[in-house]
Amino acid sequence: MGKNLFTKVWDAHAVEELPGDNYLIFMDQIVAHEITTPQGAIQIDEEFGGRIFDPGRILSINDHVAPAKDTATAIQADLLRKWSKKHGIRHFDIGENGICHIVAPERGYVQPGMTLCCGDSHTCTNGAFACFALGIGTTANAGAMLSQCLLLKKPKVMRINVTGKRKAGVYAKDIILAIIEKITFKGGTGYVLEYTGEAIQALDMEERMTVCNMAIEAGATSGMIEADDTTFEYLKGREQIDDAEFEELKAKWSQFKADPDATYDAELELDISELEPMVTWGINPGEASQISGAIPEGAEDKALEYMGVQPGDKVADLELDQAFIGSCTNARISDLRIAAEILKGKKVSIPTIITPGSQEVKRQAEREGLHDIFQDAGALWTHASCGPCLGMSMGVVAPQNRCISSTNRNFPGRMGAGARTHLASPATVAASAIAGKITAASPLVIQ
Repeated sequence: MGKNLFTKVWDAHAVEELPGDNYLIFMDQIVAHEITTPQGAIQIDEEFGGRIFDPGRILSINDHVAPAKDTATAIQADLLRKWSKKHGIRHFDIGENGICHIVAPERGYVQPGMTLCCGDSHTCTNGAFACFALGIGTTANAGAMLSQCLLLKKPKVMRINVTGKRKAGVYAKDIILAIIEKITFKGGTGYVLEYTGEAIQALDMEERMTVCNMAIEAGATSGMIEADDTTFEYLKGREQIDDAEFEELKAKWSQFKADPDATYDAELELDISELEPMVTWGINPGEASQISGAIPEGAEDKALEYMGVQPGDKVADLELDQAFIGSCTNARISDLRIAAEILKGKKVSIPTIITPGSQEVKRQAEREGLHDIFQDAGALWTHASCGPCLGMSMGVVAPQNRCISSTNRNFPGRMGAGARTHLASPATVAASAIAGKITAASPLVIQ
């Protein structure tokens, strides 16, 4: 019986099998950031004498509120900065930082067949590289730094086979929102989602990261995509990749794909040939519809009340107060290029904030003149940060204000107390920012 991708990575890292289908799993890479790491870092130093299993397997980043917005976040950032220096941990600080799930892949810290953990739920982004990556809590993260292992219950595996050729104007964000709408935002609980099929293979690495990023929004432990030539081409020449060993690495990475006769605990088929741009209308990522759709009759009262909508209301034409393009879901250079193509020569009609995912992305965008297009359109171009996505800084949305956003989470209060968030692709966000209402981008804007 063949193995699926997840099982191959899991088995390669299982140190010990324990009762109750629990395992001690070795972690190849640990990512630390200033919001969830400081408590664990203090505990490691005070209670364990600063003993860390392997500082070379940890990277740290000030990213969630960067630069700090107040004394409390400044203390957190400073603690991580000094602790990393003390222990010889590679630290990405203000000026070369970015969102951790964007910086780690772009620097080559994430490679096929690896395991990776971080104190952030969207760590599953890294699964795009045939990597088992998961978000964990502060205590577990500290334990991983002490022992380089996590105690985990083995998840089940759900194969999501995506077929068909997408229409022009349909993007990776639309695909993952369609998947979550179909299985619901809790439908993946207890599973790793293994994305397969021709439509997934056709995605570039940045698009694959978008799809894997939102596995957690279906309740899944992680999402994964097998390694192929697209993966290898992306990794070639990255900071942590040894060019002299690249062919040898490729041979190793090529093993991380499902066997032809692999088995799964559940399977889902999705044909995207007729898929339109997707937009969420409710208070979780599963409450979404195609842009030509309407609020369904069966919608829950709490979602209707919070979002200020009624069954039968058309999703398109909902009036907006703010727009945001950014986050670990959609703030890579390809996302910004798409937005710039739509905004070029136009003017936004509502406050619009565009935040690159890393300083590397920011510099590339500026080399291409994208920042001028954004600012000429009347949008605010910022430095890299997680801030607006989780309502912590740089664009908190006012109560009852409606914001269309390229982020990943639309729970009540996510972007600010009482804020109403509609998730969509950068293309839809850009087009909607111009119109001042939810609007699809022209289908002439192609991938």
